[in-house]
Amino acid sequence: MRLANLPRPIAIFLHAMQEHDSVGLLATLSPDAVVVDGSKEHRGEAIGEWNDRHFLGANVTAHPINLSTRDGKIVLTVMVGGSSEGIGRTKPLQFDWWFAIADDKISALTIVREKAPGLPAPVTAYIQAVNTFDLDAFLATFADDALVNDQLRDHWGKPAIREWAAREVIGDRLTIYVVKVVEHYGHAIVTAHVDGDYDARGMPDPLVLSFYFSARGDKIVQLIILRNQRDV
Repeated sequence: MRLANLPRPIAIFLHAMQEHDSVGLLATLSPDAVVVDGSKEHRGEAIGEWNDRHFLGANVTAHPINLSTRDGKIVLTVMVGGSSEGIGRTKPLQFDWWFAIADDKISALTIVREKAPGLPAPVTAYIQAVNTFDLDAFLATFADDALVNDQLRDHWGKPAIREWAAREVIGDRLTIYVVKVVEHYGHAIVTAHVDGDYDARGMPDPLVLSFYFSARGDKIVQLIILRNQRDV
């Protein structure tokens, strides 16, 4: 997701987090801001302690994958991963960050763990790899002789899939936000909003793509990606 598309205080908040800039992150909050993370509420100096413990100390990375408005608040869906000494790298998790903004400052932030859609393990791993820009993890989801057809172009086998992904998926920093899942005779059909650093001129917003996954065991053997016409 392009940071330019985000409301200014949220874009600054996210940039400060990515740069591990605690002072810059706290500067985006109003003096009376409240942060709710799970069942715990943080105000004043406690917000700084919360930030240092859960974000800076854990070396967190947060990649935005969707932006929406719900119940009068701005909801940023992010894929969060991180690592800390003694624990190692943690599995990426998806969260909804609910922001309230007043006078160009964040007045409230509520963090909610987003329930993962019911998908086969390799499909879940594929989406996580895309949303964390991890080319090696992305390739690990495919069988050696897998087929990817992206907009009517075939990519056979891992070398071709690597070249395609490095150029058009990881290279363009694509993100996938799942909006619908259909299981059909053992196949998973995923409809998603797709964003990234590609040339979006003339493209709809959001860009909606359908991913048709076929898996055998723990590997994807076939993936077809289409931009379907919307029902009239």
